[in-house]
This record gives sequence, structure tokens and C-alpha cells, in this order.
Amino acid sequence: MSRRLLFALILLLGSAPIAAQTTPTHPDLVYAEIGGRPLQLDLYLPSSGPTPVPLVVWIHGGGWSGGSRFPPPGFAAQLVNRGVALASVSYRLTSQAGQWGGAPVIFPAQIHDVKAAIRWLRAQAGSFQLDPTRFGVWGSSAGGHLAALVGTSGNAAALEGSIGNHLSESSAVQAVVDYYGPTDIIMMNLDVTTPPGSSINHDAPESPESRLIGFDQPGQGVGVLRANLGNPTPPFPALAELAASLSPQTWVDPTDPPFLIVHGDADMSVPFAQSVRLYAALQAAGHQPRWRTVVGGGHGGFPAEVNIQAREFLVDQLLPLGRSGFED
Repeated sequence: MSRRLLFALILLLGSAPIAAQTTPTHPDLVYAEIGGRPLQLDLYLPSSGPTPVPLVVWIHGGGWSGGSRFPPPGFAAQLVNRGVALASVSYRLTSQAGQWGGAPVIFPAQIHDVKAAIRWLRAQAGSFQLDPTRFGVWGSSAGGHLAALVGTSGNAAALEGSIGNHLSESSAVQAVVDYYGPTDIIMMNLDVTTPPGSSINHDAPESPESRLIGFDQPGQGVGVLRANLGNPTPPFPALAELAASLSPQTWVDPTDPPFLIVHGDADMSVPFAQSVRLYAALQAAGHQPRWRTVVGGGHGGFPAEVNIQAREFLVDQLLPLGRSGFED
């Protein structure tokens, strides 16, 4: 059976529920400690099949201020049915100031934590029968932003941080699925179109983006920063540099892994144009990223066929030919 025909059959059967593993094989694994508090992940392993297995790291959304690693969405947990392990990770949230000793919760805390989790998983690959050469990452919304940033900053020492005990391990990944992640916080309000409009004033000091960079007090916010990008007076130069460093486009280079970018054209939380920006940057660097517009799609809640496409993209990128369930 050809690969194309088999994928078409999978799409036709997409409405039939596939049981996802709801209980982690290894829950509450500590990948680092900050201020005496553990950073944890849950690991879901296939129950059978050849080893070592590839791994996908799931990064939850929640505006960098909320959300949880448990449970991961069923559409991601179903990867274990295809012979791919899943690790769902926690990371510092902007709502957790003071909960990590003296450690900050503004960016780059989030990317430092996710990269530490990837390094820890690589270091422990032998213990869990993981293939350290076949790691992918998948996230939605704020998690999509972090997934994209992991993908483009694999060679960027400036974003590695010093979290965890495995700094010699690589945090690079071999495939990325970005579900509607922000990519340029300075431009988010300007990227809003009507329709669909926006449920968030991204320029306001209380916006998730303003909180992410710690510029969230009255009279502050991303809008104020944008109006002062050329202002040499502190704190504007440092904030402008911080905002640029959290953009995946800043770090794009020809060595980046394959990407699949998915965004609903009726998203009222993250403007559709944010994904267009990343797609264009990857193309400009010589990549051929995969793209999926979900017509009428909002901030998630996509049809089953979209999630199937994402899983199959990861399976194709991470499983050797002959183990992916496809035949040429």
C-alpha cells in the first residue's frame, strides 16, 4: 500500500476514537531543581515494539502563566500508539513569582527550563530506551511559541541557560510542530485583523506578552515598548533585546529541523499573521516548512484530521522508514 493511500485511509478513520495512554509510564520525573523546588515531566512510553524509540516533548500552553503538563491532550498522547514516546514537561510560569526561591519567572526562564528537560531526557535515553538522535517537540499557543523557539535555537548558546546537570547534552530537536504559537510579541496587536478581531489587548500591561518580559506595571506594556524601540533610555534597550530574543525568527538558520506550522484563520487569541511571519522566515533561510491553515479554526479545538496530520508528520520525521507503518 502506498504511503499516500494509507494516509488517506487514516484520515477517513479519523473520527473513530483511538485510545490514548492517560497514565504516565513514569510520572513526576525531576529533570532539574530551582530554588529547592523540582521541575518535573511525565514520560509516556509505547507498551510494545522495537526499541530504542523516538521521543516527542509536549509543551503546554496557557499564556506562559497557566496550564499544566498533565494531562497532555489525547491527540498528542496517541503518539505512543505509533511507537513514539511522549514527555509532557512543566516549566516556570509568570504567575509563579517568588515560588522558585530567588529565580525569575520572566523570559528566558521558560525556554531555559524546556531546554533543560530535553537535555535531561537525552542524558537518560539509555535508561528509558529512547533514541537520543530522534527527538521532536510539539506545543500549542504559548507552548507552540516555545516549541518553535526550541526548533530554531538549537545552536544558540545564548538561550541554553544553566538549569540542570547535563549542560554538555544537546537541546536540539529533529522535528517541530507549532500549533498557533506567538512569534513576535512586538507585532501581535498590529497583526490583529477584523474579522476575526482579538479577545486580548496584547499591548496592555496585563497582557500575557507584557508579563512574559516583566514590563507589566501601570503605564508599561508591549505597546509602550514598541513606541520606544529607538529610545536609548533604560529600560527600553534591554527590553527590546529581550523581546527580540524570544522571537523564533531571531534564531532561524539553515540548520533548523523540519517544521509543521498549524494555525486557525479565525484565532482571536494569537493572530494568524504570527505564524505567517515564522513560515516566511524559515522559507527565507532555505527551508520548506509544512503549513496548515485551519479554515474557520479558532484557538485550538481543531478537527481530528488536523491532529492526525501533525502526528503523521512527526512519525515520518522521527521513525526510520519501515517502522513508520508506511511503505513506498
